[in-house]
Amino acid sequence: MGFVKEDCKAMAFCAKMRSTKKNELNLEAQHQGLEILFYLQDKAPLCYSSGEFTSEELCIEAAQKCSVSPLCHNLFALYDENKKLWYAPNQVFKVEEKSSFRLHYRMRYYFTNWHGTSESEPSVWRHSPRRAKAYDKKLAPEGTPILDANSLEYMFAQGQYDLVKGLAPIRDPKNDQEVHEIENECLGMAVLAISHDAIKKNVKLPELPKDISYKHYIPETLNRTIRQRNFLTRIRINNVFKHFLKEFNNKTICNNSVSPRDLKVKYLSTMEVLTKYYGAEIFETSFLLISAENEMNKFSCGDNEKYEVMVTGNNGIQWRLKPSPVQAEKEKKKKSEGKGRKEEERHKLREAWNSFSYFPEITHIVIREATVSINKQDNKRMELRLGSHAEALSFTSLVDGYFRLTADAHHYLCTDVAPPLIQHNIRNGCHGPICTEYAINKLRQEGNEVGMYVLRWSCTNFNHILMTVTCLEGSEVMNNSGPYKNFQIEVKKGGYFLHGSNKSFASLKDLMDHLKGQILRTDNISFTLKRCCQPRPREISNLLVATKKAQEWQPVYPMGQLSFHRIRKEEIVQGEHLGRGTRTQIYSGMLSLKDDENEGYQNEREIRVLLKVLDPSHRDISLASSSFVYIFFNIKNLLLSLCVPDPRAVLCCCPSVSLTPGLFCAALTLYHESIKYARIGSKASISPLAVFYWLINPE
Repeated sequence: MGFVKEDCKAMAFCAKMRSTKKNELNLEAQHQGLEILFYLQDKAPLCYSSGEFTSEELCIEAAQKCSVSPLCHNLFALYDENKKLWYAPNQVFKVEEKSSFRLHYRMRYYFTNWHGTSESEPSVWRHSPRRAKAYDKKLAPEGTPILDANSLEYMFAQGQYDLVKGLAPIRDPKNDQEVHEIENECLGMAVLAISHDAIKKNVKLPELPKDISYKHYIPETLNRTIRQRNFLTRIRINNVFKHFLKEFNNKTICNNSVSPRDLKVKYLSTMEVLTKYYGAEIFETSFLLISAENEMNKFSCGDNEKYEVMVTGNNGIQWRLKPSPVQAEKEKKKKSEGKGRKEEERHKLREAWNSFSYFPEITHIVIREATVSINKQDNKRMELRLGSHAEALSFTSLVDGYFRLTADAHHYLCTDVAPPLIQHNIRNGCHGPICTEYAINKLRQEGNEVGMYVLRWSCTNFNHILMTVTCLEGSEVMNNSGPYKNFQIEVKKGGYFLHGSNKSFASLKDLMDHLKGQILRTDNISFTLKRCCQPRPREISNLLVATKKAQEWQPVYPMGQLSFHRIRKEEIVQGEHLGRGTRTQIYSGMLSLKDDENEGYQNEREIRVLLKVLDPSHRDISLASSSFVYIFFNIKNLLLSLCVPDPRAVLCCCPSVSLTPGLFCAALTLYHESIKYARIGSKASISPLAVFYWLINPE
């Protein structure tokens, strides 16, 4: 009889093991392919079993599922929680039978005090064409909010997840009293979250389920700490929480004195002070090099030392020596003994954050395997070595994304992480989702001639491009219809369609070339398309976020340092083809430079150069005659020339011994600013976009 009982137990155990293995197999089967998870409870994951997708394409589909607008779409990215890795927009996922990708759709780019409720730091907002009148400047907002309603809803859900799971760790308490304060703040966060859910579901406090507990809304680490306390303490905490929840609902929620948005803003603003470095990303490195034109600081770490580089939307790139846990314990012990105050201050100074750069100051980024080099306009450079090439791409895409949010919405700093949509826009002269007011302002600034147009992505639909056209001269405006009309271009997998037409085109360029040969009619008005107003470097629009540092930024080199000289086409000899850029072909070459400073004598010398030749199809440069224009820059030791023959242009970089990438890109940026409204020659005009200002390093 005993044997039968043992056999039954063994069979039951085997059955249980088979069931467990079956469940594990089912779980694995569910995770096969590519899966994108959301923090919103009512959103099912996006699943892909096969195909090839870029991270940007997946983010757009995720944004559409969560009703995130195209304007806020560039705040989000894909994140792998297991690898603790963010993916760049151009990352390609090849999904096959054995593939297994499990990613989260997350808001990555964050600016503290976007809500404007903190008095300790400046507010942050989007640029807006609407300006407050003089008498109500203090009352009116200086711009529009960064987040729309659906993005705020998603960020609120993400914030709750981060707090509970520890992705946003709680700040370190300085003493026992602050430990209790932090616990109370966490319980307060639970009250905010539960109250928000009750309002959304239109549920009154007495009707809330009895099993609702603060345990599901506080950090798991704090929950474990509370569980280790005695029974009476846990009962007391539970009673205090229920009393606080009841008071909050009776005095605040039931009186309709707060809205769900108010609760979300309060929750996220509290997260900024309750957690450590909320919205920041910190990268560890064992090798850090910061160099300038005449100096170099190399920070090599010892066996137990590392450096940290932190990137935030408000303060840019900062670095410090990573605090050592052992050293921190020693400092606490010394502090308790009342000794080592000078040593403590010295250590604090060592571990303080040092600012390297804010995003508009950066000219370009270079990735070599796991090493990232960030170059600034003032010739300074930061070089850091990360754990892998994937982490280097993640770090670079973070800086690159913040650059587009604060400096230039239509430019990228590194080709290795360049978003495909930005590349598409550069090729086609198309803007991002700028609002109608900015499109009209741009047409006015460009001359407001009939037939001028602006291409821009829709602010509300990911599959629409809008063409805003000047149809009438100002004096011809009739019936208050306005001189500007919007035409909708639909983007589908099959191609590009003008709304109302069934004819498909393979590319936006093909469609626009076709339309330029047609007479367009709308509201009894006929016109032809003439010139596209393309994005200008660093132009202000609602795509940019106004932070204090972005508002204070100024170019490093004043315009007075520029000098213009003339060179001739025959002085440049084009050599072998080296490669190609987005808009240009790259060649080696030689420049014959004549020095006529000495009276009666001309010293001629040859300098190795790189030539960037614009494709003949490029239309940024319009020349009315067959003549060509040469511009020659001389900033300190930099020689830079722009040769513009018809129908192509050559950009020539001639470095002397001390030329550095930062100085080169600074010169090109200044060229963009100086040439905005300049006419060169009697008939020839050059657009700023004629210069594709990536680094050219012939050394």
